[in-house]
Amino acid sequence: MNWWKTPILMLVALLLGGCTLLPEREPVDRAWYLLELPDEPAARTADEPVAVELGSVRVAPAYAGNGLVYRLGNHQYESDYYNEWFLRPSEQVEQLLRERWTRSGAAIELVDNAAAVREQGRPAIRVHVLITALYGDLDGANGIESNGLAASGTGHMGLRAQLSQGERSRLVHLESEQPLERRSASQLVGALSRATAEVLVDLEDAILEEVGGMDDD
Repeated sequence: MNWWKTPILMLVALLLGGCTLLPEREPVDRAWYLLELPDEPAARTADEPVAVELGSVRVAPAYAGNGLVYRLGNHQYESDYYNEWFLRPSEQVEQLLRERWTRSGAAIELVDNAAAVREQGRPAIRVHVLITALYGDLDGANGIESNGLAASGTGHMGLRAQLSQGERSRLVHLESEQPLERRSASQLVGALSRATAEVLVDLEDAILEEVGGMDDD
């Protein structure tokens, strides 16, 4: 008797047919974002710009990946797998700085070699950048308030820059916070874009202040 063969053949047919017993899952949409600085505050302008060589642009490990990052608690960060940066944060910040410092009439002029510029008798600074914060800080645990709604919070952007001229060097720490109405990718990117705009202007002010202090020595 071959009665035992019938269930086995049915099972094989189902498996070869694409596992039709398993429920189909809807595909999850993924989205990609870029930092988009608002028109204001704009880059500083000057008749005689300060020469700046842009060195390394690095990001702290917690924010170095492609996913948008939320802070859930002390040393607890969550990366959003479905909402990511189109370019890595280090690439975005470097691109934004280069765009600002190559504009006509800007107070800072991007140069390839600060040392060569100083040899010509003109002040020049080399700048290394470390992004120390780029995340959304949520008020509720895991982004959910007690009433079940998505929590509000703030978008944080922090930057540490090393300003060097020859053997002289100084570190500056710059930060900005912008309100985040709720947990959403578009809200977070908007808050981080506004915060980044403020930090970059503060960085330019620090560079101009540093050159002024060097001139006074």
